[in-house]
Amino acid sequence: NSPFHLLLQSTDPAGRFIIIHGRWGSRPIAFASIYAPNVDDPIMVQNFFLKLAQYPSPWVIGGDFNCSSTLFLDTFRSSSTLVVRTHMAQTIVNSMVECRLTDIWRHLHPKTREYSHYSHAHKSFSRIDLFLISSSLTTVTFSPQYISDHSPVCVQLEAPGDLQSPYRWRLDPQLLTREDSIGEIKSAIQEFFHFNQSWSSPPDMIWEALKATIRGKIIAISSANKKSFQQQMVSLERELSGAETELYKNNSEENRERVASLQHDLNVLSSSRAERALLRTRSRFYARGDKADKLLAWQLRREEANRLIPSIKLPDDTLSYSPGAINGAFRSYYSSLYSTQLN
Repeated sequence: NSPFHLLLQSTDPAGRFIIIHGRWGSRPIAFASIYAPNVDDPIMVQNFFLKLAQYPSPWVIGGDFNCSSTLFLDTFRSSSTLVVRTHMAQTIVNSMVECRLTDIWRHLHPKTREYSHYSHAHKSFSRIDLFLISSSLTTVTFSPQYISDHSPVCVQLEAPGDLQSPYRWRLDPQLLTREDSIGEIKSAIQEFFHFNQSWSSPPDMIWEALKATIRGKIIAISSANKKSFQQQMVSLERELSGAETELYKNNSEENRERVASLQHDLNVLSSSRAERALLRTRSRFYARGDKADKLLAWQLRREEANRLIPSIKLPDDTLSYSPGAINGAFRSYYSSLYSTQLN
């Protein structure tokens, strides 16, 4: 649902990076994703930044760089082994200066020790998952790692507009598998007929009123369950974040076991949410059968994206990318086209 219009793209034949350039609403922007090798290969990094320089800024680069640019703050080892900056890391730092890029997480947290990766082989912590940007961001945070051995890096951009589709309520079928939810729905039905014993109203009106009442009850139950689930996730993420901080300070067996236990609990909750989404998707396709409504909607959505008008030439021969100017040009054109010349 994001108003992004792709103009150009580049991919690495070895699968190390991908760069896309286009217009995000009225804003030109380039996004890049990189997965650097786990060996010291500065040539690959040089090729990436040379390719990136072919696209106009601003740039948003994210990925696994497999090296730390600031050794003192971004690397921690329990052993006394000396860690030196690799040639690839030095190339990244030099390229950041040349391209005027900012390690946005380190910029917002200049003295914080927080890591995105734990190496079981070297028993070391490092911050190797980076976002390098040349535009303003609002927030950058690390999420707890409980699915992968890397922590997700969450970046919030100032979007040009919110074009999310309207929400349409659907009954959660998993509510009908829980005894407590079934009991609450039965009680709501009995309570409805207890207070609505007058049969002077037509049956269709009673039926519509009952549906509205039960729907409200089911929404309340679903909202309570969702709030409880979210509280569990937030609580476990907070505990895991604290446990990881303690592990940075003391890499003991007890702390590692506590982190592993919390990661398992969070993984179980996340898996239940994924299972619920899969069941809903399967039931949706089963209900449609061989109908083409969903596939047709996807096709129409792609066609609508292809028909997006990202820019327009104004009467003074200037090119404008503003949605307001584009709408105004069309309004002016059709107003003059359909205006009558008669008195």
